[in-house]
Amino acid sequence: MRIGVTGASGMLGAALIDELTNKHQVFATSRSRGYEKDGVQWECFDLTNLQKLNRWLVNTKPDVIVHCAAMVNVDECENNAEFAKKLHIDTTSTIANYLNQENKKLIYISTDSVFNGKKNGSYIESDQANPLNVYAETKLLGEEPVLLMESGLVLRTNIIGWSKSGKMSFAEWMLNGLVKGEPLTLFTDVIFSPLHVSDLSIIISQAIETEISGLYHCTSKDYVSKYDFGIKMAEIFNLPVDNIKKISIEDIHFEANRPKNMSLCSEKLNSILKYDSPTVSDAIELMKSQYDNGWLSRVKGVKLESNYNF
Repeated sequence: MRIGVTGASGMLGAALIDELTNKHQVFATSRSRGYEKDGVQWECFDLTNLQKLNRWLVNTKPDVIVHCAAMVNVDECENNAEFAKKLHIDTTSTIANYLNQENKKLIYISTDSVFNGKKNGSYIESDQANPLNVYAETKLLGEEPVLLMESGLVLRTNIIGWSKSGKMSFAEWMLNGLVKGEPLTLFTDVIFSPLHVSDLSIIISQAIETEISGLYHCTSKDYVSKYDFGIKMAEIFNLPVDNIKKISIEDIHFEANRPKNMSLCSEKLNSILKYDSPTVSDAIELMKSQYDNGWLSRVKGVKLESNYNF
């Protein structure tokens, strides 16, 4: 199949290229070129230029598009709401309209932060969304044109893993601090259910080959606080925890409000795909295994600093 991937230079984009090129031809787009591999055709442009986006759609003639492109800096979205709207809503509407006319499939990667975080327990798909910031609001509005499609699929998720870009992912930032013994202040009152990006890419690959459509949560089977995530990471990578300190999110002033509970329940998706979601510990273990097996060096093209000797 001909698979388009937007935001392809990001962490999920690299994992999708690694996974999908085993069976499909991938047409990758981003502002800058990312992971190079046989079976990938890159075209770099600003996705919010809808004329260029439409031209790319017509030229590539995709059977499926995985729409990963997002402005993931939550505070930056707050300060640049117009661009967040263009990227999360306008580009999605453009892609959805094109694919729906061609009777093709769109997979939209949404977020776990569309709720206000006040629920006790993990959120399910039928829970009422109530976004607290521009990022979550625009990502939620981006879901709407996808869910109006005959073959539109929305996956709400939260991912960890090795980043392809120069910016560290949340897990990499935490690992870097653990390795260097730098002070890490982690929230005890913010919980989430992160999924390893490689596991998400496998789920997306399965979704491409099925008739699944609609709204699904796609995360790990359990959840942890940001603080407990740091403790788990230190234990799995055999690093000291002395530099990890507890803090409340209420002690920090952010530009954007953030929910305390971002945990999602993936039972609906598991039932459809006959899939058993991994745990948070499984996700961290996979990060460790990928490092040990040289995956990071192959995908990023560089090695970590010499003090990353686990």
